[in-house]
Amino acid sequence: MRKTPKTVLAASGVLALTVALGSCASSGGSAAEEDVIVVQTNWTSSQAQNKPLFDAFDQFTEDTGIKVKVLESGDNLNQVYETSLLAGDEADVLLVGLLEKQLDWAVNGAVVPVNDYIEDWGIADRIPDDALVDWTDGEGNLRAFPYSGFTWPWWYNTALLAQAGVDEVPVTADELIEATTKLRAAGIDPVVFGGIDWSGQKIFLQLLESYMTEDEAKDVYANGGLCENPKAMKGIDLLIKLRDAGVFVDGIEGYTADQAQAAYLDGQAAIAPLGSWAFPAASDEVAANTVLSGLPLPEDAAFDQPIAYRGSTSAGWWISPNGEKKIDKVEKLITHMFENDVLKAILDEGGVIPVADFGGDTSGVDSPLLSQSLIEFPERVAFPVMPDIYVPADVSNPMYRATSIAFTPGTDAQTICSTVDEIYAAQ
Repeated sequence: MRKTPKTVLAASGVLALTVALGSCASSGGSAAEEDVIVVQTNWTSSQAQNKPLFDAFDQFTEDTGIKVKVLESGDNLNQVYETSLLAGDEADVLLVGLLEKQLDWAVNGAVVPVNDYIEDWGIADRIPDDALVDWTDGEGNLRAFPYSGFTWPWWYNTALLAQAGVDEVPVTADELIEATTKLRAAGIDPVVFGGIDWSGQKIFLQLLESYMTEDEAKDVYANGGLCENPKAMKGIDLLIKLRDAGVFVDGIEGYTADQAQAAYLDGQAAIAPLGSWAFPAASDEVAANTVLSGLPLPEDAAFDQPIAYRGSTSAGWWISPNGEKKIDKVEKLITHMFENDVLKAILDEGGVIPVADFGGDTSGVDSPLLSQSLIEFPERVAFPVMPDIYVPADVSNPMYRATSIAFTPGTDAQTICSTVDEIYAAQ
């Protein structure tokens, strides 16, 4: 017998959520209204890049007469949604990314798998196979309709590199070490990222999988066992080699992602792995001087080019049990949001990268960095496994401290691998 959402979520302790969150969740009460679709999202109308999304909602209402009520839940979306679900008062659809609790929503019955809908509504053929894999859980449930993704390049300020006597963006680990040595000699900080938070964790994992196949990386991310894995240890050895050669800025183990982004955008550091979400924050001068590439690797690594992340998990359209009750109207909304003109507006005006094929026309993209990331960047790099959907939720955050330790000078490989393995063992 299929478990109901209420049974599963109560068993997982959601009933212990605060009364305050429950009262917030009740704002979804209009989900039963026949002429309204309630959308819950962490996309906020106050952010300029989200204007095309809200414009698309308005156009949908004008075309169909169906109103869209938007619940802007911010960082509390998971808790607010699960509380409302217990009351049978949840939103009809959600627009939110794939991470942490959402990984199990389809398995737990908190949302409706969309395997049949994505086929019947003509969307499946427009979604890349790797995105469908990412959004499918271990029981074969397609959790949601993949909607927006991201790229996560390494940014190279060619003006600062030239100032230090570096004529080319490095493409091997040895070239990276040589370049950063020259940068330091010129008084310019080399590579910066948030060594104490999520961004440093991702760079740690990027280095970790430098010598692994895709399947090997997925296994290590899911299960740990770094100390017993020779390829994982080679990745840690590479991290130590780069760290001890001065590739990372001094004190990297204490930097946050925000501090790292500011250091690069202010021209203090010459190199930084920053996601496509940072494109709007770059000045015209920084954008003009920036080449997007990846992490340079040794010749014996598993990749022939520098590596960088990209993903399809920034946001997807999820259908709730309430939404399934008005599936005809939900179909109209979701197919509207996948229309080419809507996707183009979200890309051109909002700088949001659609997962679905929208025809490939990038002529309306004004941002030079976004344009570069769509056209030139994919030719320069190889894309390893993005770890987010494989690293268990209760391992991810504790790993921040472990990766900070890894970037701390003097920490040896055994200490690094043991610290991470202990986190996996405790889950």
